[in-house]
Amino acid sequence: MTQTLDQRLRQRICPNCVRRTRDGGCSLPADRPCSLFANLDEIVEIVRETRSKRIDPYVDTLRHRVCDACHFQNDHGRCPCREDVDCALDTYYPLIVEEIERYLNL
Repeated sequence: MTQTLDQRLRQRICPNCVRRTRDGGCSLPADRPCSLFANLDEIVEIVRETRSKRIDPYVDTLRHRVCDACHFQNDHGRCPCREDVDCALDTYYPLIVEEIERYLNL
């Protein structure tokens, strides 16, 4: 049985996430969805469209297309979630890109 991308990311990212609880759950409040899974479709598009051996172009595009639209980031580009290492998307982005590229066979 082929795993979905969502399942693969949950297996690779969630066990390492700072929000992981002892019982294997997530400590994010119910009204704050995980930035990775809330933006997964857009992230997949970014990975499809960006081809580089460096992570910088992926991060630049992420900041422009996802972070700029996030209500946690202010008008000056500062984000308390990123600054406090409380954004799974930002913290684990290189692993996320790698897993999506594997999934898409890029």
